[in-house]
Amino acid sequence: MVPRGWRDTAAKIAGFSAVIVLLNFAFSRIYFGEFALPPGYVVFNALCVGTPFVILFFLLVRKQARLQIELSLKSRTDSMTNLPNRRWFMSQVRSALQHDARGVLIILDADHFKRVNDTYGHQIGDQCLISIAYRLRRSLRTDDVVGRLGGEEFGVYLRDTTIRQAQAILAPMLQPIPFSGGPDLEHLTVSVSLGAVQTHQFDDLDTLMRFADDALYAAKRNGRARIEVSTANDDRRPEPPGIRTRQAI
Repeated sequence: MVPRGWRDTAAKIAGFSAVIVLLNFAFSRIYFGEFALPPGYVVFNALCVGTPFVILFFLLVRKQARLQIELSLKSRTDSMTNLPNRRWFMSQVRSALQHDARGVLIILDADHFKRVNDTYGHQIGDQCLISIAYRLRRSLRTDDVVGRLGGEEFGVYLRDTTIRQAQAILAPMLQPIPFSGGPDLEHLTVSVSLGAVQTHQFDDLDTLMRFADDALYAAKRNGRARIEVSTANDDRRPEPPGIRTRQAI
């Protein structure tokens, strides 16, 4: 019912108006027992009375459809970073695990983020997270899944990818990420630590998240600004050579 373009809108209005004209003829025939009114009058009356309501109806339908789309986007999007939120990320990864033969799940976390908030304030901390999200979008491919898990923590799922390939794809995330704190603090940077685990079809996501989280804490312990890989889910399958072409989101 939602109009798609002006041509589709015009066609729908014309179709509904034609139905109103036919109903007007039927009403005239039933009420008077014959076509007592001139056909031109019946058509003109139907169009003048019914068409404005048809137009109003489609305007309301279109507005309602736009509101539903906006609400749907808001329900699955983190308002600060414009990345998918935790619920949407988890649902997408769970779905991918049912179909992908393999992949890599990564949890990444901003290093010393509390220090950023305490030193510069929460607004600057927000800018830091926005910059991390921007770097993620630039680094990942179009079919990869990314989301903000909460606080300074982000999740990434790389489809059809090995650990070796994931390390190459995520190499830009290991470089200092610049963010601005205003005119007096324009050259701030932050680093991130990453924990990764190889996934296979039908793996349990909650278990994978725990493995990736353990690897993340290992990265923190071992100096930060690095990626650590969990071997807890490693079934020792051979890794085919080559790296998929990276495509910016």
